[in-house]
Amino acid sequence: MLVVALCAVTVGCGARGKPEPGPAGPQTVAGATAQLDRFRAIPRFVAPGPAFAAALRVRGKTIFEIPITSEVPFIGAVEQGMRQAATRVGARLITYPNQGRPDEWAQGIRTAIAEHADAITLLAQDPRLLAPEIAAARSAGIPVVVARTTGEGEPCQTDAYGGQYGSACVAGPFEEAGRLEADWVAATSGGHAYVLVLTSDDARSTVPLTRSLMDEFRTRCQACDLRFVDVPVARWAAQLPGEVRSALVRDPKLNYVIPIYDGMSQYVVSAITAQGASDRVKVATFNGTPFALKLLQDGDVVGMDAGEDLAWVGWATMDQTFRVMAGAAPVGSEHTALRVFDDGDVGQTGTPPQVDRGYGSAYVTGYERLWGVRH
Repeated sequence: MLVVALCAVTVGCGARGKPEPGPAGPQTVAGATAQLDRFRAIPRFVAPGPAFAAALRVRGKTIFEIPITSEVPFIGAVEQGMRQAATRVGARLITYPNQGRPDEWAQGIRTAIAEHADAITLLAQDPRLLAPEIAAARSAGIPVVVARTTGEGEPCQTDAYGGQYGSACVAGPFEEAGRLEADWVAATSGGHAYVLVLTSDDARSTVPLTRSLMDEFRTRCQACDLRFVDVPVARWAAQLPGEVRSALVRDPKLNYVIPIYDGMSQYVVSAITAQGASDRVKVATFNGTPFALKLLQDGDVVGMDAGEDLAWVGWATMDQTFRVMAGAAPVGSEHTALRVFDDGDVGQTGTPPQVDRGYGSAYVTGYERLWGVRH
């Protein structure tokens, strides 16, 4: 269970005490380093499933995409990839901008139904908050694809009666991202660190990500002391700076911050800098949004980003959507990849960093062949 109030933990949650030594040491730190090294190469494309006639079955149709919020750069970067993919098969993509409120998401679905969309894609919001609207879309004959709420290996979310929300889902590599965030702290701290972990429980992906992060700390860094603070996505700008400043004042030993999504990083880094703590506090995060990679390039506060090619994430989301629209069977995983970026390789993402730099372009060729637009 995630902790939603500020709380000190040493693998778990309880009263603050001296971190117990545990087995953390050269062997477990070496294991964390080895895990990081596995994700330093340019990732390869793994076909998610068989080829299908997307270019024939989807051309001219309309996809209505509703994100969890339009206020963070991650969303815009993924939508850029979605547009590229839709254009490649001749489909039309409409995005529904919003500020992260469930009532806006619900209105987006109602709008898509009224405009007779051929498919609806929900990007990152918890579908449990939209059950009536998803049911209404299904009744109107419009398939709904739920993207980026479940981790690899997790089933699509279901309701209390076991019914799946939507027609298909698109998993994300959240468990691996959480492990890599923990591994970097374990490796660079030598197995002893005081860590503030910033979460967002309103994003369903937080569940697998934080679960795996905790599991990895248990394995690699039992002497690490963790504190958790939850900040909803719509409150990042207003609340994160104050939470970080308060934590730094409260605990002068604090030397690592993990904003589990790098959309949080701009607020975290500014607060660390304002407190004069940039020489002792380092940040590990996840997503590979260009602005966060630039923070890694330009300063010493962000030390690692478990990056994704966000255009690739957009293409992957469209692949599952195209499959549903074409009457093909949904795939269990799109196999979107992660790459660890730090000072040694972040330059490969461009100067300044770009959405689709540093990962290669094999996914473009791969998806085009699956969709029948390249031979």
